[in-house]
Amino acid sequence: MSKYNTSQFRNVTIALNTPFTSTGDIDLKATKALTRYYINKGVKNMYVCGSTGEGFLLDHDERKQVVEAVLDEAGKEMNIIVHVGTPSSRHAAELAKHAEAVGAAATSAVPCVYYRPSEESVYRHWSTITEAADLPFFIYNIPQLTGFNLSMNLFNRMLENERVAGIKNSSEPCHDILRFKQAGGKDFIVFNGPDEQYLAGRLMGADAGIGGTYGAMPELYLKLEELIVRGEITKAQELQNTITAFIYRLCSFPSMYGACKTIIGLDGCPIGNPRLPFLPVSSEDPAIIALYKDIRAAVEASKSL
Repeated sequence: MSKYNTSQFRNVTIALNTPFTSTGDIDLKATKALTRYYINKGVKNMYVCGSTGEGFLLDHDERKQVVEAVLDEAGKEMNIIVHVGTPSSRHAAELAKHAEAVGAAATSAVPCVYYRPSEESVYRHWSTITEAADLPFFIYNIPQLTGFNLSMNLFNRMLENERVAGIKNSSEPCHDILRFKQAGGKDFIVFNGPDEQYLAGRLMGADAGIGGTYGAMPELYLKLEELIVRGEITKAQELQNTITAFIYRLCSFPSMYGACKTIIGLDGCPIGNPRLPFLPVSSEDPAIIALYKDIRAAVEASKSL
């Protein structure tokens, strides 16, 4: 059982896009502006340098600089979870130590990628990260990208570690959320990963959600969570249907990350294009302009829910 109070993590958590300059360098000024953009929209939690943040396309110094910029702007106004996953356990532990030193609220990590390690290897990898920093640690299970699907056997072993406070579960079967929540208990935080099933994940026991499309329409996810908390499930289902349709449209562009970054830019917070191999989406593309307008119209409509 975790030794930490985890109540502050029961919220909509934006998976932060990393801003880049026109030359492809990290843009720390834009990173701070983007952080403020979300604070002004009422977001309380962010997940930094994960998949959406193109964390695996950043070198270690860049990852540290992005984390520092976010925390410098957010201060006490947000809870910042830092994704520290790397192929090397040693490097992941280094990033975890840095996260603690600069004031992050928690760390998180995928398993070691590429090498398809054994369960024992993943256990030692995650344990090494938890030993490096006295912070809550959130397992990140995303088998469709890592090729490693967290078993209940390994999950139960990880639960014995008092620094393991929860899991971001992005596996596609919604019932995985139920299994992890039942095993973890009421104080163990389960984040829904797949954005298109936020409502389903919450109904199956997830305490909150972390997602990559949240950044393009944060108001809709905040409203969706509000409806769930109020018990207005029919309205929540209608809003989830709207959100999911937007997700499908985001995925129709050359890259979802490029589309989300362009949407955010059209909303007045320019953050550049993604890094290769992810492709950019032009702000002059009629389809992205139409999607942006539809999202903003849905935001306005949601205010009356």
